[in-house]
Amino acid sequence: VIGSGFGASVAALRFAEAGKKVTILEKGDWINRENFEADANMFWLPNKGYYGMNHFEKKGRHIVPWLGVGVGGGSHVYAGTLKRREFFDDFPGNITVEEMSPYYDRAETMMQAEKYPDYPPYNSLPSYCVFRQAEKKLQAKYPEIVEAQGDILLAISYAPQGVEPGSKFVNKYGASQQYSDPDEQTILGGEIDVKNTLDKNYLFLAQKHGAKIKTFSQVFKIELTDNKKYKVYFKNLKEQSKSEHSILCDILICGAGSIGSTELLLKNKLVLKTLPKLSSTLGKGYHTNGDYITFLVPKKGLLLSWGGLIIAILGWIMLNWLVAIIGIVIYVLGWILSKRKSEPDKGTTNSDYIRFKHKDDSTQGSYIEGGRYPTPFKAVVAVLMSLGGNFRPMDYGFISKAVNWMGKYLPFFELIERSWPIPMLMMGRDDATGNFFLNKEEEVEIDFPFESNKEYYKHLAKLGKMLAKEADAYFIPNGIASLLKIVEVPHNIGGVPMGETPEVGVVDTYGRVFGYENFMVLDGSILPNSLGPNPVDTILAFSERGIEKALSQLERKGKISTEESNI
Repeated sequence: VIGSGFGASVAALRFAEAGKKVTILEKGDWINRENFEADANMFWLPNKGYYGMNHFEKKGRHIVPWLGVGVGGGSHVYAGTLKRREFFDDFPGNITVEEMSPYYDRAETMMQAEKYPDYPPYNSLPSYCVFRQAEKKLQAKYPEIVEAQGDILLAISYAPQGVEPGSKFVNKYGASQQYSDPDEQTILGGEIDVKNTLDKNYLFLAQKHGAKIKTFSQVFKIELTDNKKYKVYFKNLKEQSKSEHSILCDILICGAGSIGSTELLLKNKLVLKTLPKLSSTLGKGYHTNGDYITFLVPKKGLLLSWGGLIIAILGWIMLNWLVAIIGIVIYVLGWILSKRKSEPDKGTTNSDYIRFKHKDDSTQGSYIEGGRYPTPFKAVVAVLMSLGGNFRPMDYGFISKAVNWMGKYLPFFELIERSWPIPMLMMGRDDATGNFFLNKEEEVEIDFPFESNKEYYKHLAKLGKMLAKEADAYFIPNGIASLLKIVEVPHNIGGVPMGETPEVGVVDTYGRVFGYENFMVLDGSILPNSLGPNPVDTILAFSERGIEKALSQLERKGKISTEESNI
C-alpha cells in the first residue's frame, strides 16, 4: 500500500483483516505531541531536514495544495469534518445514495464520528457563538437559498459532560487519545491525539492484524514483472545515501492522494515508461472543490475603540490632557459596546456550517464553515518557545492567558487581539477544471483555469457578505486570490479519474486500474467532480466500497480486475 491516508488506510485494514500480508510505504513519520514544535519542524521540507506534517508547495501558476504527511496522511491536517454527498448523478456507473449509505455508515463508525458538542465549554466559545447565531439568522431570512445549518459531524474526541477537557483516555480500539481542550490552539498541535486520526483507528487495527508500516519510504517507481507481480521501488529519506530499496507484491494499492498518486503514475507512464497501459485520461480532471477563504471581523465598538485610542495618543503627544481623557472615554465606550473579543484561536475549525443551494438551484452548492488560527501575538510567543525546544501544544493555554492578562493593562494589545478576523472557510461545486502535467524537471504541476472560477468566487463573496451582515461584522475579501490569483487548496480532487471505460477513466468506479490486474487507486484522485461538501467522508466510503468489491472478486476469481466494472 503506497501512502497511509484515507483510502490507503481502509485498504490496509481490510486486506489485513482478510489475512493478507500488508506492507504500507509512507514517506512521513509518526506524528505525536511530544515531538511537535511550532516552528519550521511543523512543515514538510525534507531537503532542509524538516519532516513535519504540513506540506505546502505551489503547483503551477494558481494552486498551493495543503497536504498532510505522516502515518495517517491527511487525517492529521484536515479539520475532522465528515459530510456525505447526497447525490451521484454526475458520477459514472449509476451510483446511488442508497448504495453508498452503508459505506458512509461504516466509515463514520470507524472514525468514531460525533456532532460538535452543545454543552460547555465547547458551545460557549466566542467565535463559535458568532457563527452559530449568524447562521440561524441567515437561514430564517433566506430560506430559499439556505438548505441547512448547524453543528458538523466530526472525527474528533470531545470530553463528555463532567469530564475534564484535555483528559487522556483509551479509545474503543485500544489506542491512547485525549479529549479536546479549547485552550489548545489546533494548528499548533492541539489536535494531535484529539482528532481521531487514521493511526488511532484504521491503521491501529491494521497493525493488530499484522500490517507493517515503513516510514520515510518515498516510492518513485512501479514495475510489472514477467510473473505479473509488482516491484515497488522506494528511497528511505532519512538515509544519507538515499539508496534504492524495493519490495515485491501480488496486489498494489496506490493511496498517495490526488497530488501524490497522480504525480507518481504520470512519472511511471511518461518518464520511466513502466506503466505504459495507463489510460490517456491520467492527469485530467483536477478540482479544488471550490476551496476559498474570506474573513469577518465582529465590529461592535471596534472602530470606536480604535478612534478613541488614536485620539488619546494624540492628546498625550500634544500634552492636551482634555483630548487624551476624551479619547480614553471613547475607547472605553467602544470596549463596553464590543463586549468580549471573538478569540478566533479558540475551539474547533469547522465546528459549525451553513449550506447553500447551487446557483442552478440544485442541492449542496456551497458551504461556509468557521475557521480557527493562532492570533499573531500568541503564535510569535509559541514560535520563540519552539526555537528553544520548549513549546508543546498544552503550553498554548498559558500563552493565551498571559497575552489576555497583558490586554487588561495595555489597551493597545487588547485592541489588536480584538481586531483579528475570523476565517470563513468556503467550498462548493465550482466551475473550473484543471489538468496535471510534468514540467522540465519532471515534477508535477497543475494547469488550472483560474478565470473560469471568477463568477463562482464572486458568488461565494456575496454569500460571505450576507453572513457577515447577520453577524454584525465587517467582511474581508480574499486579497491574495483577487490580486495574485492564487488559492490554497486543502481539498484536492482528481487526476486519476474514475470512468466506465479506459477511454474516459484511469480506474473504474471501484478504483480498479484499467489495463492492469491486482492494481487499485483509492484516494481523492479518483473522484470525478467537485463534491460540494468536504470530501473525506466520500473518499472513505468509496474506499470501503472498492475494497469490499475487490476482496469478493479475489475470493471468487483469484484476482482483482476491471472485467466486472459494470457489475
